[in-house]
Amino acid sequence: MVGVGEALYHAWQENAFTTNWFTVSFAPYASFHGIPYWVFGLIWFPLALIIGLWATHYGRAALPGVLLILLSLGNAFTAYLWYLDLNIIGSVTPAYVGLYVTNYALTGLVVLQNWRDRAMQEFTAGTGIGLVAGVFFGGLGMVLFGIIGGFFGAIGGYTASRG
Repeated sequence: MVGVGEALYHAWQENAFTTNWFTVSFAPYASFHGIPYWVFGLIWFPLALIIGLWATHYGRAALPGVLLILLSLGNAFTAYLWYLDLNIIGSVTPAYVGLYVTNYALTGLVVLQNWRDRAMQEFTAGTGIGLVAGVFFGGLGMVLFGIIGGFFGAIGGYTASRG
């Protein structure tokens, strides 16, 4: 629900012409084929909520580890948005950062609730190693390397525990 609120706030702010917000929201890269990125937040976060409620039997069970796959897709999309913000547009707004952090926090909840699973531990280790390696490439490098490291860590942990 936090993500939905942030996406709505983001949409509302498109009418507030502050310098930083104007730079990001009205740049030619602020949409995908004419669809503003905040619309994806309005779709993504309710979808994540519905799947989460279904997967936890409406909150009666822990979040299953398989949700890491879904949330990692969201994290990969945010890497693209970080790239647009930092390298193409050259500006960042709190509304964008709030959306990214919300998805990362949801990912963290899944990892914490399934910490005993080796894939979750490897995901965390891979993310940490990626973040450290990414320091040499700046903020975007940290985001990209962290997400890629998490992917490879989870895949390695999952395959090792099955093999």
